[in-house]
Amino acid sequence: MEAQWSAETAQTALNLLTAAQERIESALKVASPGGTLDRLRAAETAPVRLSITLDVSDLDRIGNDLHAFNAQVSKEND
Repeated sequence: MEAQWSAETAQTALNLLTAAQERIESALKVASPGGTLDRLRAAETAPVRLSITLDVSDLDRIGNDLHAFNAQVSKEND
C-alpha cells in the first residue's frame, strides 16, 4: 500500500511523521508476529520506501527574524 501525505504546519508534519512510524510498526507486527526482538531484527531488512521533502525555510526565517529582533532590543537596552 502506498500513501502520500502533505502538511502545511509544523504540528501537522509532526503528526504525519508519527503516523508514518506507527504504520511501519503496525506492518512489522503483522509481517513478524514474534516478539519485539524479532520485529527489531525484521526492521533491519524489511523493504520500505520512504521519501521526505522537508522545507523549513519559512520557520528558519521566523527564527532568524526573532533572533535579530531580540539582539537589537538587547543592544538598545545596554
